[in-house]
Amino acid sequence: MCCSVALVLCCVIVSLNGAASLDLQPDMPNVCEEQEMSMLGVRQPCVQAFTRMVKVWKQGCSSQRWCMGYERRTRYYTVYRQAYSMEMQTVYRCCPGWMQRGEERGCLHRVCSSGTCFNGGKCSETGDQLCQCSEGFEGMRCQYDINECADSNGGCEGSCCNTIGSFYCRCPDGMKLGADGKSCQDKDECEELNGGCQQTCVNTLGSYHCECSEGFRIHADAHTCIAVNSCSVKNGGCEHRCVDLGNEQYMCECRSNYQLKRDGKHCELKDPCKEHNGGCTHICSNVNGQAQCSCRSGFKMGDDFKRCEDIDECGSGQTKCAHGCVNVPGSFRCVCNPGFELGADGKQCYRIEMEIVNGCEKNNGGCSHHCEHTTSGPLCSCNQGYHLADDLKTCIDVDECENGEACCSHYCKNYPGGYECSCRPGYTPNSCTCDDIDECVSETSGCSQYCVNTLGSYECFCQVGFRLDHDQKSCLPLYERELEEEEEEEEEVVGSEDEAGVLHLPDLLFRRPPQLLHYTAALSRPYDDDTYTYDPEHPQNLEERQELTVISKIVCEEGSFGDDCGVSCEDCANGGVCASERDRCVCGPGWTGVTCNDTCAEGTYGVQCNSLCVCKNGGHCDPVTGKCLCPPGVHGLHCENGCPQGFYGRFCHRKCSCPSNGRCHRLYGGCLCTPGLYGKFCHLPCPKWTHGTGCSEECQCAQENSLSCDPQKGTCICKPGYNGDRCQEECDDGYYGLGCHERCNCSDGEPCDPKTGECQKTCPAGYHGEKCQLVCEAGFWGVGCASVCHCGSNAVTCEASSGRCVCEAGYTGEQCDKKCPEGHYGAECKLACECENGAECDHISGACTCAAGWVGSHCEKRCPVGFYGQDCVQMCQCGNEAQCHHITGACRCTPGWAPPQCILACPAGTFGPNCSQSCGCHNGGSCDPVSGQCRCTPGWTGTSCQQTCASGWFGRNCEQRCICPVGVACDHVTGRCGCPGGYTGNSCETMCPQGRFGLNCSQMCTCSGDQYSCHHVTGKCTCSPGYYGNRCHLRCREGTYGPYCKKRCRCANGGQCDFRTGSCICQPGYLGPNCSTSCPTGRYGRDCAQVCLCGEEGQCHPETGRCNCAQGRTGPSCEQVCPRGRYGAQCRHFCTCANGGVCDLVNGTCRCGLGWTGQHCEKVCVPGRYGVNCEQQCVCQNNGTCDRFTGCCSCPSGYYGPACQHRCPAGFFGELCAQSCDCKHGHLCDHVTGQCVCPPGYQGDKCEKRCDDGRFGRDCAELCECDGAPCDPTTGRCLCPSGKTGERCEKVCDGRFYGPGCSFRCQCAHGGQCDQRTGHCSCPLTWMGPTCEEGEGLYVCGLTKLSPEVS
Repeated sequence: MCCSVALVLCCVIVSLNGAASLDLQPDMPNVCEEQEMSMLGVRQPCVQAFTRMVKVWKQGCSSQRWCMGYERRTRYYTVYRQAYSMEMQTVYRCCPGWMQRGEERGCLHRVCSSGTCFNGGKCSETGDQLCQCSEGFEGMRCQYDINECADSNGGCEGSCCNTIGSFYCRCPDGMKLGADGKSCQDKDECEELNGGCQQTCVNTLGSYHCECSEGFRIHADAHTCIAVNSCSVKNGGCEHRCVDLGNEQYMCECRSNYQLKRDGKHCELKDPCKEHNGGCTHICSNVNGQAQCSCRSGFKMGDDFKRCEDIDECGSGQTKCAHGCVNVPGSFRCVCNPGFELGADGKQCYRIEMEIVNGCEKNNGGCSHHCEHTTSGPLCSCNQGYHLADDLKTCIDVDECENGEACCSHYCKNYPGGYECSCRPGYTPNSCTCDDIDECVSETSGCSQYCVNTLGSYECFCQVGFRLDHDQKSCLPLYERELEEEEEEEEEVVGSEDEAGVLHLPDLLFRRPPQLLHYTAALSRPYDDDTYTYDPEHPQNLEERQELTVISKIVCEEGSFGDDCGVSCEDCANGGVCASERDRCVCGPGWTGVTCNDTCAEGTYGVQCNSLCVCKNGGHCDPVTGKCLCPPGVHGLHCENGCPQGFYGRFCHRKCSCPSNGRCHRLYGGCLCTPGLYGKFCHLPCPKWTHGTGCSEECQCAQENSLSCDPQKGTCICKPGYNGDRCQEECDDGYYGLGCHERCNCSDGEPCDPKTGECQKTCPAGYHGEKCQLVCEAGFWGVGCASVCHCGSNAVTCEASSGRCVCEAGYTGEQCDKKCPEGHYGAECKLACECENGAECDHISGACTCAAGWVGSHCEKRCPVGFYGQDCVQMCQCGNEAQCHHITGACRCTPGWAPPQCILACPAGTFGPNCSQSCGCHNGGSCDPVSGQCRCTPGWTGTSCQQTCASGWFGRNCEQRCICPVGVACDHVTGRCGCPGGYTGNSCETMCPQGRFGLNCSQMCTCSGDQYSCHHVTGKCTCSPGYYGNRCHLRCREGTYGPYCKKRCRCANGGQCDFRTGSCICQPGYLGPNCSTSCPTGRYGRDCAQVCLCGEEGQCHPETGRCNCAQGRTGPSCEQVCPRGRYGAQCRHFCTCANGGVCDLVNGTCRCGLGWTGQHCEKVCVPGRYGVNCEQQCVCQNNGTCDRFTGCCSCPSGYYGPACQHRCPAGFFGELCAQSCDCKHGHLCDHVTGQCVCPPGYQGDKCEKRCDDGRFGRDCAELCECDGAPCDPTTGRCLCPSGKTGERCEKVCDGRFYGPGCSFRCQCAHGGQCDQRTGHCSCPLTWMGPTCEEGEGLYVCGLTKLSPEVS
């Protein structure tokens, strides 16, 4: 019996996009929409027929009415097949940083990694935000800058300037930011270098001005003070007297014995010896402001105590010359009578048998100047200003400048026979002194506008709006037209910046805030970051490809990390803390690196060094807070108020003249030293224990515990065993060494030496060692010998237990820094000194240091006779039984001997002890040097020799009786009756008057007058020098001179001879005894008395004084330099310097200005060079070109920065990086051209298109090799259709699998055949159903029962 089988039809639906969890919808929290390429399965209906043979009963069979037969019956049913298509569809996934758990409606849990949050943001632990942003940033990932200035101007009182991540307030000129960084307060410009004012700086609201003290007026530059030329104001500033010269001019004068200082106002005590040698003839000494004169040997002081008179040794009778004596200045010479010559001793005379010749007649006796005939030969002497050489003939010039006889106040120049005073530039000579020249009054300054006289010089100034040219005299307009236009453009730019909120990066200007864009890629793109590109070797991509790769990776043990796993959390430095996983250090602001031991790179700061510095004008920012640390001369919150290094002025266009291109004051150019240096040229390092700008700050280190301090920042460098900001703390217990970083390696409870780390037991105070058997080393005391002795250098040591200083003998005080008090000595100063007579007691030994004149162990004895002075070692030099003072050695002479050494007898006219008494003897009488009793000459008597001999007596002591006739007087001297010929008077003491001669002067001379004279005894007529003839009435002819005109003149160079003396009267330009010497350099005229005024190196004509100027100078007195454009001798040559080059006044060489070089400054700087004479090397990188004048770099497209060292940031390109990339989906562009750089899978000018079917890769240049199947446009991976598999989809699924990639297992039973594409089963006979599992085996008539195949 045939059974009918119920057929159950099932619908098979295969989907590749199913999800286990609740599907996400766009209205759910933190759900993002993405486009995804997917393979979509669609059910397609298919009508199937099922035919089988059915038993039926039929009527009308042949012999029977009913018979059983078979009929074919067909049934129809609908089945569905799975069709697949590739299409882009919208899917919903969790936004980056969020995830879904279980059946939650939306993505409610954060997924945050170290790279998720930008700009220093941190992963948020609570709340709805993914990232907890740093101040100044916003956005889901802190990717947007907040423009604080858009809200109430940022709270700024002045203007608000937005920056990336922050903002700052800026105040108008003359104002400064308050402590809150927002309010504006008046800036006291006077605090910094007195505002540039010379005298008083007055601060005003928003500005300031300079004022001058009484007696001064303000200069046109508004900073300099000029003295008001009036004595009525504070006495003109003069210390003593002020002399008003009229026409607003005055001068200061000093009282007697005072002279002006160099400032021309104050007075100082005059050295009386500098002016005319104090009036002294020889030696002048300054004694308490008074000139005290003294004489050289051979001279004596005159009655005026200034003039030195020659001592006439011949008149004293002590020369012991055999015949005669000739006095010479300062000495004497013995001479012999005719027919005798002088002996070897210079005093005895010996007869010679030869003709006596006047040695001066021939060649002036060999003398340079004057010759006097003597029996011993010519005797030479010299004119004033000369002295005799060793040969006693040649006259050598006396160098008055060298020996101190000159009276010059500035310069002294010696010349033959005298000297000349000269003055420094800017002064004029006035006798021995120098007076300041007022160049402004004399109109020799050359200033084109204003001139201010100074002592010895002058200075030019310009009106407002002008500046001094290079010659420091001419004035040029301060602002050129181009510069004004440039400044106007700058002001417009600044204004636009304030309005549009322009942002600044280092040397880069952004027109709008940079946006961090993100986009969505297809096919399960990772969410690590927004710039992800596919890497075939990426582990995650390998997982997607279902390939197994062994990845080699070093895994550190728990608690260690780093490249070699050698770092642990204990190594985190500078405030760094360990992460919760203990696998890294989390650094504090300003630090980076594995162990937080590296400071932020230059230009960055803050957490993870993610913030950018915004400091200007060379300022550096604090790596922790970002606060700008400005260089000297620059200030402001961002160092915006100042000039770049090396420039100053209103527009920072003027170049500083400081060494090494250092910084200068931004207003007037005064050099400012960097911290750690000082001095005029900033060349001296700060003295020890000082630091900072101008070395004005003292280091706060505990010096006894410190090695030194940093001269720039003042950071203390501690000795081993100490730490702390000021090295004030010893190492903590358990640490030692430099910085106290080393750990002690001692057993529990044992301390270690904080310096060496040596383990120590706790010994009693003053002891150390393993058994406490060692006393503390010298310099240490206390428990563990840890305390340092604070004793001075005079201490032996300090007590090891108490630290009390044990002083060396002779010292006392807590630190042994004081000597024993006077009168005590020795250990602890307990011994009393025993020294006498003002002796000093040695504080150590008690030995007496005797005062001069005393000896003995206690200085109780005077010096022995014959000795004096310190230690009585000097021998007295006193003669003739004189005694010397035991202290000074001064001789106390016995009567009759003269000090200082009592060797010489008392001079004539003195007697007694030290020759201190004057004789009262008259008429040539001499006194006894001991008693003072007068010894009268013949003819005189009385106690003072004041009386002539009594009548009838004559001779010595009037002991001889006259033998003259009665009535005839007897000469009281000779005893001769009457006066001798030629004399008259009661005592024959008077020579005959002029015109008379003979006995009793009774005869009349036959000659008289100025030209001749008559001898008073013989009456013989003698002509005066310069005359001759019987009656001496003829004057010497030209060329002759002297007595009877027998001498011939020897004057050269047109000199005229004096007919009396023969001295030469020289023509202008010559001097010397024979007029043979030209004027010395610098002098001219008659007697070379006039001084040349031809400046340095200028020469003048010796006769006329006309100047021959040195090269580069001109003018009557060479007082002017060559005018611009000329140089050389007499400024004849024309300069050939082009392009503003300055010509050397002497040789004409050119000094080129900025941007020019060459012999004539005709060449521009070659590429790569700039500056003065093109001496500077350009620093521009990346083919940037530098300005040949300033060196500023002009960057090519795609680069920016001072040296063009930065590439344009991502998203910007072109010149100055001012253009934004216009690429779709956030793709990058070329930083030079702006051309979009498409990632693999994209094409088009803006990367807006996906690759066409059949292509993939960069620029879609690769062809897919997938046997007609589509491929991934990014990687080229084949996306095989149903029924195909393999790398290129070249394989067909085997009988067990079907579907895309053969990823589904077939479900066909009983030998049913599975379709590789759809999985549809083709059942064998007798089986049906989607999986061939329905129905039993069916019998077909005449056939055997079929058994299903088991596959």
